[in-house]
Amino acid sequence: MSSSSNTFVSRVLCAILFVGIFAAGAAAQSPPTLTKAFSAATVGLNQSVTLTFTITNPNPATDLTGVSFSDDMPAGLLIANPDSLAGSCDTSVVTLSATNISLVGTVILANSSCTISIDVLATAAGDQVNTTGAITSVEGGTGGTATATVTVVVPDLTVAMSHTGNFFRPQTGATYTITVSNSGGADTSALITVNFNLPAGITASALAGLNWNCTLAPLQCTRGDTLFAGTAFEGITLTVNVANNAPASFTASSTVSGGNESNTANDTASDPTQTVAALVLGAQNANISVTAGGTASATLNVTVNDPSSGTISFACSGGLPSLASCTFNPASVSASGPVTVMIATTAKTMTLPPRGPGSLPPITPLLLCIGVGLATLVLSQLRGGRRKLRFAGALACLALLAVSGCGVGPSPQHNPGTPTGTFAVVVTATATSGATATSTVNLTVQ
Repeated sequence: MSSSSNTFVSRVLCAILFVGIFAAGAAAQSPPTLTKAFSAATVGLNQSVTLTFTITNPNPATDLTGVSFSDDMPAGLLIANPDSLAGSCDTSVVTLSATNISLVGTVILANSSCTISIDVLATAAGDQVNTTGAITSVEGGTGGTATATVTVVVPDLTVAMSHTGNFFRPQTGATYTITVSNSGGADTSALITVNFNLPAGITASALAGLNWNCTLAPLQCTRGDTLFAGTAFEGITLTVNVANNAPASFTASSTVSGGNESNTANDTASDPTQTVAALVLGAQNANISVTAGGTASATLNVTVNDPSSGTISFACSGGLPSLASCTFNPASVSASGPVTVMIATTAKTMTLPPRGPGSLPPITPLLLCIGVGLATLVLSQLRGGRRKLRFAGALACLALLAVSGCGVGPSPQHNPGTPTGTFAVVVTATATSGATATSTVNLTVQ
């Protein structure tokens, strides 16, 4: 073989070798890689968080061109406005819409990386999973996708309602304490309202709390400032009056709303409440008897449950028979203890009323008539005209009888006394606080 032939063969072989080496080198380029991350694991509803993409060229000696990817936001995220687009990648080839970010045709130098960051707005609660499309390049072909998750948290309002001890029937100034808290992961961002529910017999007299706006009609409190996550507002005090007819057991409640929360399952607080009578009166011996004209007594137990009851006085308020009266020993008390009620009755009597001024005893006219008659008889014997004298004397006697009521005096008066029978005497205890209690004593009069 000639030297020229050898030269030609060598050149062909070198060309084939160069092409093979070039093709092998091009085929060996790795695609770019893409990762992404949110700046925080959680974000509050209607708040923004930064999303950062990192693009890496893993090839030690080859630049990657035409690098591109696209990322559609999940339903609970939007590109914020302003978007705060930034990063070390060429942001001039980044395209934004409300729900998408796209990078088209950038260059990533060999063995280097760059970043793109954007702010996104959280619009729905829960885990928001964001996955990009595959990243591509001219030299490295198609790479993988990238996924990141952020949890969108919301405020969660709760309310607590409490009181101390039992309420009394009646009572003024009993109080409930109400506290509103935010147990969610985000701050509130809207007006907060607390409403209250009370049963019949329980009436609100005051409602107030520091920095709250409260009214009695409707019975509610509101405020518009922010309740930060994990904190509570100042307490609310609800003051009520308890009527005599209030139920012995009831449940008061309060409900919170607003604040831009989404969980309403824990917005109501119930507070079971017991009431007891402020004053109780009970008879040790409820059945007593007496003979008309005598006095019977019974012992009553006074129980004072409300220390603010004040002085307690007593009276027989009903059922007392006629011509009977009651007294108490002691007349009043200020603490629990016994008290005696004494019921005095009246006996049956008959009395002759006293005569009025100038009235004569029944015998007086008769004696005067006899005197006049004797005088008339004597004079008729001494003088003539006996008949005329006798007639005059008779007239005088009749006049005396007429003036004196014909000798009839005033009628006797009969006092029937306390009637016999059994009477339900109602004894009432009354405290200065307005509390009352009653007990019945059965009195038998013989």
